[in-house]
Amino acid sequence: MARPNLFIKCKIKISIKRRIMKKWIKRFVKYYRSPSNEFGFMVFSLNKKWTYFPANILIDDGGLWTNIGNKKIILFQINNNENIDFNNIIPMSIENEPEILIINERVCLKLSEIEQIKYFVKNCQEELILIGDNQKIDHLEFFEKIKNKGFHYGKK
Repeated sequence: MARPNLFIKCKIKISIKRRIMKKWIKRFVKYYRSPSNEFGFMVFSLNKKWTYFPANILIDDGGLWTNIGNKKIILFQINNNENIDFNNIIPMSIENEPEILIINERVCLKLSEIEQIKYFVKNCQEELILIGDNQKIDHLEFFEKIKNKGFHYGKK
């Protein structure tokens, strides 16, 4: 399956215009919400039922869609459903101050729950980038590192 290279792994300058970034984000969201890409869209999920996170978090572990423009991203679910629903997933940047990249979606999470996800992204920023960067760390190392940082992964 050919992946569109318009928004995946784009190498651009830092001074990109905001409207171009929004266009790429919308294109990416349209891509992963498309039913035809359901089995071709690869994610490494931190499921809500196995973690203490308020929502499902999806991470790029194959290095396919890590970048949107100059931002590295993760995806998180905007409702409290335990099952992964690609129609209710939006991107968040992996930075020291993470931001939600789509602002016109109705988020069903409380502000404190969004802050928990941002706290996870801030504290595990290095691990999130390494696991998406051609698998420089494997999944077991990733789980061990997030467990050591106080983020439990296992049956509640």
